[in-house]
Amino acid sequence: MSKNLHGLLLLYGEDILSSADFQKAFAQTHHGCTNVGAHSIGVALYALAICSLLEKIHVKTNMRNVTIAALCHDLGILGRYEKFKNNRICCKQHPIDSVTVYKKVFGEMDAHIEDAIRHHMWPLTIMPPKYHEGYIITVADKLSALSEVLGHSPARFFNHFTFYENYLSTTTG
Repeated sequence: MSKNLHGLLLLYGEDILSSADFQKAFAQTHHGCTNVGAHSIGVALYALAICSLLEKIHVKTNMRNVTIAALCHDLGILGRYEKFKNNRICCKQHPIDSVTVYKKVFGEMDAHIEDAIRHHMWPLTIMPPKYHEGYIITVADKLSALSEVLGHSPARFFNHFTFYENYLSTTTG
């Protein structure tokens, strides 16, 4: 992933990345091979790459909204083994819980961000996203999950202790 995407991630997501709730995401396993924090960073990087490609063909995107939705889309998974009886319930409920976590920590959210978070599990859930940000997050989420399983997540070198250190070394080196 390019240094520019890392810079955009920090520009639009710094408040979320530095929040206590996001820091907890690094302790929750996800997809059997990563954690929620690294996965969410991977989703954000893929989503920003998709936005960049779309802008090259003159499709306007809101990178700020996409970054926020990507970083927050799975915060509702935290505590999953205590909260959800099985994976089916987790798949259906965690997007709703992610919206609740966001609102509790950061206050009201833009309708496009909420829609992207609430519908990112489509097509496993019935309702598709209403806005293009939701489709970007849905695709980026699947790409990140596939990359993680194959051992090539764009966030594989990031964790809550080294995120800023890694970012700084990629931008100054």
